[in-house]
Amino acid sequence: MILLVGLASAAEVTGTVRERGTGDPLVATVTAGDVAVQSAADGSFRLDLAEGAWTLEAFGPQYAPQAVEVTAPGTAEFFLVPSVAEATIVVEARREPPHVSAQVLDRERVEKAPGNFDDPVRLVQSLPGVAATPEYSPTAGAVAIRGAAPQESRFYLDGVEIPYLYHFHEYSSVFHTRLLDELALYPSTFGPSYGNAIGGAVEASSRQPEPTRLHGGVALNFVMGSAYVTIPVGERGALSASARRSYHDLKGGNDQYTVWPRFFDYLTRYDQDWGEGSHHLAVTAFGAGDAYTRFVGDTATFDPLEAENADEFSFDRSFHAISIRETDEVGDAQLRTSVAVVQDRWLGEVTDGGQDRLQRYIWLRHDARIDLTDAVTLAVGGTLKPEQVTQTNTLERAVDEIGDEAPLMATGVLLGERLGRVAGGAYAEGRFERGRWLVRPGVRLDADSAVGALVVDPRLSARVALSDDVRLRGAVGQYSQAPELWELASAAGNRDLPYGRSDQGAIGVDWAVLGRLELGAELWGKSMRDVVVREPGQTPEAVDGTAWGVELTTRYRLRDLFFAWGSVTVGRAMRDGAPFDFDQPLSVNLVASWDFRPGWNAGVRYRYASGLPYTPVDDSIYLGDTDTYEAVAGEPNSARLPAYQKVDVHLERTFLLRKWTVSGYAEGWYVPAANNAMYVVYSYDYSQSALVSGPSFLPLLGIRVDL
Repeated sequence: MILLVGLASAAEVTGTVRERGTGDPLVATVTAGDVAVQSAADGSFRLDLAEGAWTLEAFGPQYAPQAVEVTAPGTAEFFLVPSVAEATIVVEARREPPHVSAQVLDRERVEKAPGNFDDPVRLVQSLPGVAATPEYSPTAGAVAIRGAAPQESRFYLDGVEIPYLYHFHEYSSVFHTRLLDELALYPSTFGPSYGNAIGGAVEASSRQPEPTRLHGGVALNFVMGSAYVTIPVGERGALSASARRSYHDLKGGNDQYTVWPRFFDYLTRYDQDWGEGSHHLAVTAFGAGDAYTRFVGDTATFDPLEAENADEFSFDRSFHAISIRETDEVGDAQLRTSVAVVQDRWLGEVTDGGQDRLQRYIWLRHDARIDLTDAVTLAVGGTLKPEQVTQTNTLERAVDEIGDEAPLMATGVLLGERLGRVAGGAYAEGRFERGRWLVRPGVRLDADSAVGALVVDPRLSARVALSDDVRLRGAVGQYSQAPELWELASAAGNRDLPYGRSDQGAIGVDWAVLGRLELGAELWGKSMRDVVVREPGQTPEAVDGTAWGVELTTRYRLRDLFFAWGSVTVGRAMRDGAPFDFDQPLSVNLVASWDFRPGWNAGVRYRYASGLPYTPVDDSIYLGDTDTYEAVAGEPNSARLPAYQKVDVHLERTFLLRKWTVSGYAEGWYVPAANNAMYVVYSYDYSQSALVSGPSFLPLLGIRVDL
């Protein structure tokens, strides 16, 4: 009888446990008095209680407990807040890097780093070994790594080689931050899995969505607007998409640009898992574009007549790609295959002619890693790249001022041709682990039909743990890069350019102090032979060069609360006996980020770098036939711009609603007037010169809303 009365008075309480700010379901413990249950994977729970008022409490790992009042029978909803706000770590590897020299940026840990303007990929330009370039200067957005020109490095997205990493003249990356999972920089001495580069490699990985529920968000700041969405498809599939566009071109022009630069990018990806997660397929369509119309030459040097008759140059570049990437685990082997079709088009035009360069290529990359024993691993793979370039130039005069954007128009040579090549490479690398030692010998073979040569590049890296807190690492290797097709074109006038070669070495040490302070030092060097140098309107030529540097780094972290990172780089880079265009003897980077209150973040970044070199004009010659002056150049790169300094500050406030996260942020940069030079301009007869400076202070306000 007592049992029947107890059952009659029982009442059911049901509900869900979710994360505040995202609405994602959580597996948590829900208690009511002495009764406790665990929520299911979808966040749901059920309690059998006596009728009446109850206090329910829910808590989980890394989440603060929450109590709600409920009357049984009834329902309850919990929205748990992380016990400590998410850390704003700036640079941190989540695993042992596969290459001796490496810096890894984690998407989730860089979003609040200062100076990004809502684009953390910009941090690549502040990493050790990457030349610091003034904002809005002709070199802004250039990724010059350890004495290498930007075109001497390779950029990859999900295993596919992409034409460029940054938008022209706005300098944000070509993919949305919210879909970025990881960005890795391998500045030199990387293993044989990367080829056709004597500079560095930048590998970006887009985020594999979790097919649990709908996610999305929008963002807007003074530069661009953006949106992204992730949609579950079936049990193990998900569709994600993003798009961004700048909007300054909608409000007209300025003294230099008749139309403000504009850019766009997009990425759509479908993911599907099967075989209990051992097989994964990703199909991605992505692309980016940049366009603007500007005057030929610098308006600051125009006289009234020149300003009235100034010629306009229209530029438009875009690339589009479709890729398929499959990842498999078969026994002790891990396999990854990427296939893509890429199109990159450069258009340039003035009133009496222009250029059109269309590059199309198929990209195939396969990597396999086989665990032979617990201590021995074999990695093998290769790449194949059939490529075709069609280019025309209808401008009969050479215009050097637009040589960087439209190199064909700087030649003054009428052109119409189609070029083709097939390039490919294969590699093998062993991993041998014994005690405190890890040794990786490897070799890479590359061939190119346009050059007609086969190159063999042996490479070796090793790590040894001197103690639990100190590690010594080192690597040596040979690296090769084939000339670009347009460097071999008839307009260039040199079809006999060889493979560029580079011998590289690096040795470094890492020391962890009390698990929080990390200290590092690395010495690296390069010897380069037959590296292609091209100046606007001139025939490309092969030259030799050297580069070396010492990088000192430090990182300090209080997990999920405070982070500080700093580096000092000293080095030199020479080409053909003169300082390299991106030679920077000294650079300093300091970053700090602090979650000083729940929902609040503040950060500051400071950069100092030696001024970049340039070739001065020593004299001029008067040309009576044309009533103009011709410059007489001085020693190559014998002058330097003033040192560059920049301070970035960041303040962000985040509100966690039940199923939404709203963040508002303010950023600003400050460049002292004495350190704000972008380039040099000269008077009509070259008797006087002046430095052109960029903006000293630039604010940015933005808002993000995430579902």
